[in-house]
Amino acid sequence: MTTPTLTLPAPTSTRRTPLLPALGQLVRAELRRMFRNPMFALGTIGFPILFFGLFGLPNIREVTASGVNVGQLILVNFGAYSLLSLAMFSFGSAVAAERTGGWLRLLRASPLPTLPYFTAKVVAALLFSAMALGALYAFAHFAGGVTLPLGLALTVLVKLLLGMIALISMGLAVGFLANPQAAQITAQIVAVIMSFASGLFVPLEELPRFVQQLAPFLPAYHLSQLVGGTLSPGHTSQAAHWLALAAFTLVFGALAVWGFRKDESREQ
Repeated sequence: MTTPTLTLPAPTSTRRTPLLPALGQLVRAELRRMFRNPMFALGTIGFPILFFGLFGLPNIREVTASGVNVGQLILVNFGAYSLLSLAMFSFGSAVAAERTGGWLRLLRASPLPTLPYFTAKVVAALLFSAMALGALYAFAHFAGGVTLPLGLALTVLVKLLLGMIALISMGLAVGFLANPQAAQITAQIVAVIMSFASGLFVPLEELPRFVQQLAPFLPAYHLSQLVGGTLSPGHTSQAAHWLALAAFTLVFGALAVWGFRKDESREQ
């Protein structure tokens, strides 16, 4: 009598989570969160349009000493303010709430790596930012006749979105180093103070001297110099501002990673 033998199937490769569909779902969920929060949409889309209507429309025909149209300059500055607000609230207060609310803990327990979570937030923020900038540009164009040539408009858009990476890293640092209540207050304070101190609302030459000396230490200042300098007929090299934004990205990114690791170690 022969003993039956059990034939085992050949081992198969380990299944991997399909990252691209998961990333798409995360981006979709993040965009939904943004659109469903009326105060968030009002702060990032409504306020820049309102400010342009109040402060930009009465001065759209003026020209600066360097030959830049004031309407165009105010347009790009309020665009930078919109991105600053989005970075502070989407990556500052929102990440802090998700961290303490258990969403990140759930992601760590799932097969999905943590990196797609941050990638999705960045992609969603860039998409939402492009829409907010488009709404601001449409208002400036139809309400005040402020327009930019297509090539110049695309250049400004790319610079704003690339420069926003430094603001996102700063928002992440706030989100991982503060609790939700403190993060929300910090985001509001940083957004307002940095907007004024960087010359987004008021020209730097009209601000106190100590504010002018403080401005180069703020990422929003270098972003405004990048996009504002693009409007100048003979703008000079902007490499120094790009290097400054890269340095801010590394510093705040390192703080965000440290806060993330510290938060992760508490759950082990």
